[in-house]
Amino acid sequence: MRILLVSSNLHSQFPACFPNAVGALAAYLKRERYDVRTFHMRRKRDIKRLPGLIREARPDLVGVSAVTCEADIIPQVARMAKEWNPGVPVLVGGIHGIVVPQRVLATEGVDGVCVGEGELAFHDYLRLMESSGDVTAAKNFMFRRNGGIVRNDSLEFIQNLDSLPFLDRSVTDYQQVLNANNGAANLIFSRGCPWSCAFCCNKDLRKTGRGEYARLMTPERAIEELAFVSGSYRFKYIVFRDDTFTWNKDWALKLLDLYAGRFTYPYDIFTRADCLDDEIVDRLKRTGCRHVFLGLDSGNDHIRNEILHKEQPADAILRAAEMLKARGIRPVISNIVGLPHETPRKFKDTIEINKRIYEDMVVFSACNGACPKIWVFEPWPGTDLFKLCEKNGWINDDNGGHRVYRESVLRLPGFAPDEIEREYRNFRYQVYKDHFPVQALLFRLYDTRLMQSVFENIPLEVIGKVREFVLSMMNSAVLQKR
Repeated sequence: MRILLVSSNLHSQFPACFPNAVGALAAYLKRERYDVRTFHMRRKRDIKRLPGLIREARPDLVGVSAVTCEADIIPQVARMAKEWNPGVPVLVGGIHGIVVPQRVLATEGVDGVCVGEGELAFHDYLRLMESSGDVTAAKNFMFRRNGGIVRNDSLEFIQNLDSLPFLDRSVTDYQQVLNANNGAANLIFSRGCPWSCAFCCNKDLRKTGRGEYARLMTPERAIEELAFVSGSYRFKYIVFRDDTFTWNKDWALKLLDLYAGRFTYPYDIFTRADCLDDEIVDRLKRTGCRHVFLGLDSGNDHIRNEILHKEQPADAILRAAEMLKARGIRPVISNIVGLPHETPRKFKDTIEINKRIYEDMVVFSACNGACPKIWVFEPWPGTDLFKLCEKNGWINDDNGGHRVYRESVLRLPGFAPDEIEREYRNFRYQVYKDHFPVQALLFRLYDTRLMQSVFENIPLEVIGKVREFVLSMMNSAVLQKR
């Protein structure tokens, strides 16, 4: 049976991202001996190639994987597939289908929506299809049936992640992805998250299956996958891209011990301030960690804990940053502007905490770009904050085609969209101007619309070179503190 899986990051800030969901599904289906072809679109012109690819592949099934900002590919892929063969099933997976399945199912040409983890669900559908059974009985799917909509039973979350094959990195040119990311390999060894932050869809995703939601592959299996990637591709740097790499301390310590015995790549991790202590930070330092991403999100205590449900005091984040800096590990603080109930005055709390953290260092890397990180709040469907914004009528439905994480779609009572964008573009300048005025001016240039347009339009392989150039300027600027 021939299967075509389509994905994209046409609207993403990160055109060099690897489509992990498609990589996982393709690997699983190939192991079950299905003929799988994939097409991942990075530039808008790529979609013009899809009709010819469909004719060439002659698929028995077309799958579309999409997050919300990529959802406009769903009707386009469905239309092209049905123009080639009105009878070919078109199934949609990915977070967008999970959080708004009825909206996706109402799309002309879409036959079914996967509303949970995809590997077992798609395999179940294909077995029913091969046996001429009722495909609309496939678990983890939603279908139209007899004029209505049926949501089938949920499958159990896959508990043993070691039982899954490694991601199929041939679904796109993975070496090109590595090169565009300055030789950084992003690896994920977990699924799910123990927390339920209000801006994240994990709370809703936890309801899409049965059993434990936050899961880890064994440290031994993680090292196996890293060894496979290391032996197959050229890279210089690793980003452990798990949402919270150190939430299970024993797991993290064991993985790092195994890692130190085999690899010398420098690496970054993502975690929370309350998942760090002296022991884990010492181990991170000894094994080559250079940057740790920490989500402050808002420096205002009320916004961070009562609105975002982060459950983190500001002092804990400041202590974690100092703990890292004392060992020569650079904290990369992630921040959001334009949050519900935020005002320019409240956002100044975010600026002030970042100024304290970065008063003695400038952080910019060819791999990670500019730091501290700043994003414009995006109300994603399926999150508590989306429901709050919808209830209050703050979402501007007419602002289609906005730049995700760069322009606000909200009409907040005390924070106008143009003010939000101004704070977004001046944020790093404000953080650094008192202690690093030269670098602050470079950040102001880096964060202009013009510079970001350059990143959107230059070839992927050039992005890294631009970042390397900016990094060299940062390092050579006067008044650099050590």
